[in-house]
Amino acid sequence: MENLTAFSLFAIVASITPGPTNFIILSLNSRHKLSKTLPVILGSCIGAALLVLIIGIGLGSTLLAYPIIQKIMTLIGLIWLTSLAWKLYNYNPIIPSEQDNRKDPIGFLAGFFMQAVNPKTWMMAFAVISVYTKQGQDIWVNVSILSFIFFIIAIPCLYIWALAGRLSNRLFSKPKHMNISNKMMSILLLISVWGNI
Repeated sequence: MENLTAFSLFAIVASITPGPTNFIILSLNSRHKLSKTLPVILGSCIGAALLVLIIGIGLGSTLLAYPIIQKIMTLIGLIWLTSLAWKLYNYNPIIPSEQDNRKDPIGFLAGFFMQAVNPKTWMMAFAVISVYTKQGQDIWVNVSILSFIFFIIAIPCLYIWALAGRLSNRLFSKPKHMNISNKMMSILLLISVWGNI
């Protein structure tokens, strides 16, 4: 029980602290309705929980045995998240809201697959397995429980970031202010991505 309490606290910290996923959700919800951000939140949470499960049942040791795979995955992740930051930096807030709301920039699948290239999620998954997996227990059961707990905790944590995005939209209601906010978010996204190398 103590292990699950400690893990729950870790999951809260891992989910709510700034990272690429958090900044993307904040940015999306500052420009779109929550209904368009929820699929990204759900996809991100499922993707992260599944990553914990896959690493926990053996992929983690395989990846550690082949560092070249890690390097390739890191490079792909850096390129993809940097391109998202570039799009956010150049986003034009003057586009009419009707046109903006019709187009979904990313959805469930993007949120899901983003976790496969998110350095923060990989570090968190390896930490979960190395610190919170008990020896001598059924690894499938143990890792499945941890993955499910992480999934349940991550949803409200990312939802808080979505609410912060909605608040930033109200604070930065003018196109000029929104432009500044987008540029700041894109820079923070780049820092969160490249700072984990």
